[in-house]
Amino acid sequence: MMDAMGNHRAPSTRLVGRDDELYQLLGLAGVTAPEARDVVLLGGDAGIGKTRLLRELSASARTAGHRVMAGHCLDLGDSALPYQPFAEAFSSLSDDERDVLAERFPALGPLLPWPSAAPGPGVERAELFASVVAALDSLSADRPVLLVIEDAHWADASTRHLIRYVLAQGFTGAVHVVVSYRADDLHRRHPLREALAEWVRLPRVRRLELEPLADADVVDLARVRAEHELPAEALRAVVQRAGGNAFFVEELLDAGLDDHRSSLPETLSDLLLVRLDRLDEPARRLVRAASVTDGREGFAALAAAAGLSDDELDAALVTAVDHKVLRRSGSDDYVFRHALLGEALRDDLLPGERRRIHAAFLAALDDDAPPATVARHALAAGQRETAFTATVRAAEAAGLVAGYDEAAQHYERAIELVDAAPPGTDEIDLVIDAANALVTSGQLMRALGLLRDHLSGLATDVHRDCHGRLLVAIGNTCYFANLDAEAEQASVQAAEVVPDEPTVLRGEVAALRARVLANRRRDREAAQWGERALQIGETVEAQSVIFDAKATVTRLTARSGDDPGQTMTAFRELVDASRASGHVLGELRGLNQMAFVHFNAGELDAAAAAFDEGMRRAAQTGWSWGPYGFDGRFFGALIAYMRGRWHEALQLCDVRDGAPPEFEAYLTAVSLLVPAGRGDTAQIERTLPQRALWRHDQASAIHGTSALIELAGVAGDLAAARRHHDDLVDLHVRSWDDTDFAARIRLAALLIGQYATAAPGLDRAAQHDLVQQLPGLVDGVERAVAATQPLGPEGQAWHRRALAEAARLTWLSSDGVTDAGELAGLWRGARDGFVGLDDPYETARCSARLAAVLLTSGDETEGAELVAEAREVAARLGARPLLAELDRLSPRAPRAARADVDLTPREREVLQQVATGLSNGEIGARLFISTKTVSVHVSNILAKLGAAGRTEAAAIARRRGLLDD
Repeated sequence: MMDAMGNHRAPSTRLVGRDDELYQLLGLAGVTAPEARDVVLLGGDAGIGKTRLLRELSASARTAGHRVMAGHCLDLGDSALPYQPFAEAFSSLSDDERDVLAERFPALGPLLPWPSAAPGPGVERAELFASVVAALDSLSADRPVLLVIEDAHWADASTRHLIRYVLAQGFTGAVHVVVSYRADDLHRRHPLREALAEWVRLPRVRRLELEPLADADVVDLARVRAEHELPAEALRAVVQRAGGNAFFVEELLDAGLDDHRSSLPETLSDLLLVRLDRLDEPARRLVRAASVTDGREGFAALAAAAGLSDDELDAALVTAVDHKVLRRSGSDDYVFRHALLGEALRDDLLPGERRRIHAAFLAALDDDAPPATVARHALAAGQRETAFTATVRAAEAAGLVAGYDEAAQHYERAIELVDAAPPGTDEIDLVIDAANALVTSGQLMRALGLLRDHLSGLATDVHRDCHGRLLVAIGNTCYFANLDAEAEQASVQAAEVVPDEPTVLRGEVAALRARVLANRRRDREAAQWGERALQIGETVEAQSVIFDAKATVTRLTARSGDDPGQTMTAFRELVDASRASGHVLGELRGLNQMAFVHFNAGELDAAAAAFDEGMRRAAQTGWSWGPYGFDGRFFGALIAYMRGRWHEALQLCDVRDGAPPEFEAYLTAVSLLVPAGRGDTAQIERTLPQRALWRHDQASAIHGTSALIELAGVAGDLAAARRHHDDLVDLHVRSWDDTDFAARIRLAALLIGQYATAAPGLDRAAQHDLVQQLPGLVDGVERAVAATQPLGPEGQAWHRRALAEAARLTWLSSDGVTDAGELAGLWRGARDGFVGLDDPYETARCSARLAAVLLTSGDETEGAELVAEAREVAARLGARPLLAELDRLSPRAPRAARADVDLTPREREVLQQVATGLSNGEIGARLFISTKTVSVHVSNILAKLGAAGRTEAAAIARRRGLLDD
């Protein structure tokens, strides 16, 4: 009923003030430029003329032989039906065309009206999305297709995902897409605002914003729309009041407010409602009833809700159309000429009147009406039992098409109505279903709060299975949220509450215990619980328990290192079996664990492929923010960073389509590695609002802290770098009860590396303080190495790096005693480790530091080669701190005589004292000059010798005979 474009009627008046925009649209939509394959995002304020422009475009497209399909997003709040605009667009096809599509693309069934597609058991999101694209392509085989989606600002999350999928496709046929939205509705946190930012970065997507009409165009429009010639004074009044908004122009004229002396209503609602004063009572009843529709009730239901006889209804329709409140749409439907008018009417209804209208609609609805529509009318009518049943059905229907955001909303609404539930309703099942939908849509903490709230409210005398089911759900949610201690506590309590009998619930308890224990590295206990879960699962034929237990047992096998090939085969079999049975969680978990086996083995290409497969499957099944689905994106970005594809890493982290806040924070953490490598210290402050969320996720906390240590070092704040390191160690103790975690090796290496880089510019006391911290940091590294066995290739590389950085710090400090040959060996080992990982950035950093040792020791040929190699990588990545480090290592030609170095007599005196290890203050006192003057001389000496620090300068001076014996 709410179709604003479904009719094939051409615009009755000429288009005013939009010739340029129409010309552009005609080209982009392939009407005047058949080779075009662009997608258009058409934005503008409410009433600015988007729909009028799209009607003109549609009329021109039909004249040119294009097939025009249109659908609308509706302002339905929690009762939104996923993919409504696409269902509406396909409903415009003929019965024969829909029947052909239903036969060729069965997964398209939920979007095709009965009887073209019979109700089925539900489809996966991947199949549905792919079928929509394939159907549009097939329709374009005989003539071009123009798909118009209007009012995307009202789109539900599932519809936005499908729009994004369609926009990203490269159609083989001539399929053109235009999506309109209200720009003035996009407040700062509106989900479409972030979605648009992502969509415009897709290939071929063009954004077109409609600006207010110019005053001359407003005058022209007013003259076209007016029923009589308007005097100049009236035209000025319209121009002044309309503000370039075409809708306001029409409303002012239709309401008779073209007289500048008339009083303009204070609000738009008042302005819209003024025109209703000219309607008779039957017409008012009709339009007030129409204001609460969602477009899915049908014309017959509207007639019944208005409570008019046939004669009264006909007369009311004539009146409403004549007064330009309603307009004809199709053969048997009427719609508001402007959606804003319907909104104003709905808001104007009195509570009792609104309730009576909703009750009338409810009574008139067909048996096959969408459950969300039934629920909305029932709730507004005060019929809570009917509303409960319909809301649960709406949640189930949304879940069948992977609309988990909407499913969660419906389930939560059903919980609010549970007091009106039919006898025998299991409230625990309802709560767990709601929590599962919340978890799958990425709202883990909300799900956990819901479960804990209901557990605390359970009476002590209820059946113990009620407690057990909630405890299992809490344990799973905590596990997915990386709350290991809470997950273990819930699993222990569940094991105590649920009897040790072959039941599905006991199998779920055993599978949960196995998973939690495996996470805590208590492998022997985990294996025992895993075998018990498998035994119970096979006894009671519970596939979900079997998949869960097999994944844990296979993970334990992979960790043991026995027969890696067999382990990977087992994971692939688990993934394939889960996918075949429709068990999404099992499939994603299998891919996730397979990816981590490759990752921990240093097989980054294979890991990236598995993470990417998991990310794609998560997107296809609606699990992008659910358990294991998000890991594909997070670790895919991390691997892209490690492989030197920093632009790709940033792209993967830039997700703006309604990402839950915690996941946005996690992606910010890993994306921070890139600005850390580039020395962009401004990013330190940008992350402040999100850091609190990192504590919920170990990987985010680790990588975010790694970046902060680097950025603090670049900013010259070594104390802050140490605080970041210590804060993360403390967090691991408090939140995860783990002091000797593997990532401590990397964090210490980065921190010591920042110390070593800063050391040459510090005085002797400051250098000594840094060296004094080494034993504690290295001890933490060695304890982490001992606790993480076997240590994978990445861990081994960072272990070598930590030892090399510690030796570098000692070498560059005033009291350094490290042998250059030994130091070069340490850096060769570290470099080889990162070469094996194919990590270009860390390889380049190791090359630079190895080159510094070699150049100081006289091996300038290899040193120069390493500098050139590292510089190429640093330049490509934009790694400014590394480039600065390399600038201090410019290869030097050998110099055999002291005359080759142009040092002043005073500089030679200062150099002599530097070589003895004196600080600037001590040198000044000995030579009777100020400390500042000594500092200037030292800087000049370092520049002339091409040395990175005082110790290196002394070494160069000794080798070239610049020091007195």
